[in-house]
Amino acid sequence: MTFAACALAVARKDLLTEWRSREVLPALAQFVLLALVVTLFAFDLDAASAARIAPGVLWLVVLFAGLVAFGRAFAAEKVQASLEALLLTPAGPVAIFAGKALAAAAVLLACEAVLVPGIGVFLGVGLPPLAVAAVLLSTAGMAALGCLFSALAVQTRARELLLPVLALPIWIPFVVYGAAALTGRAPQALANLLALDILVVVVAGLAARFVLDD
Repeated sequence: MTFAACALAVARKDLLTEWRSREVLPALAQFVLLALVVTLFAFDLDAASAARIAPGVLWLVVLFAGLVAFGRAFAAEKVQASLEALLLTPAGPVAIFAGKALAAAAVLLACEAVLVPGIGVFLGVGLPPLAVAAVLLSTAGMAALGCLFSALAVQTRARELLLPVLALPIWIPFVVYGAAALTGRAPQALANLLALDILVVVVAGLAARFVLDD
């Protein structure tokens, strides 16, 4: 099997497992809706203040939803002690990591598919296409780093605490450039996000071989 076929097979396995168990997606959808409802009632919003607060709500929800989605990337293999068996397959550690990242990114994209329209419905703020593109680009880079840190944290006892400590500081550039995409600097912010995505995907792919082999 080729690298792409192996990665897609791993991603398909994880997505089918999530579809059958429905452990993460319903919880994330509920979290998104609750965050929007709390924002709606916690602040005295008018059209101007809603437009100012919407980017902050968007990126806070994406960050915390990402921690949940990526934190579960290697959870099943840890519980079932099947990661070693998965590494013995012809797929190879990098293809396994890529498949895991693709599946986790798909889960986060499903969450964002609820979040972006929800901001328009609850806050009355429509996100421009460039802002949506920034969210998609940020998701790709966050998925690569999040799954790498998840693979590292799952081998420790304090994995629920270690993943946020590792991931959140490294995700800050995605939030900065993503927020800039909502301003007049959108083209430059998207270019920076694309360059950052390429960098982190390459670095995470190289590091995954050593993290998973250990």
